[in-house]
Amino acid sequence: MTKRITISVPDDVAAHLERVGARRVSGYVTDAIRHQARREEQLRQLDEVFARTGNPEPPDRERAERFLDDIAAWKQQITQHA
Repeated sequence: MTKRITISVPDDVAAHLERVGARRVSGYVTDAIRHQARREEQLRQLDEVFARTGNPEPPDRERAERFLDDIAAWKQQITQHA
């Protein structure tokens, strides 16, 4: 099931979406939102781990977040080539 939602975006974002192509914009935006939602959930889980184990120093936290980003990028590549 889908639901139509209208949004306003800045001119630079609109220009980018226009280059994506009218027929692909919904899928493109859906993928971007799903990616952001996964990232937010991963960060929430990371916060839970750190709450149990103690907060790391900022460089260690940044390294953990980069690791999550690398995993997400790798999973996306696997999905695209499948």
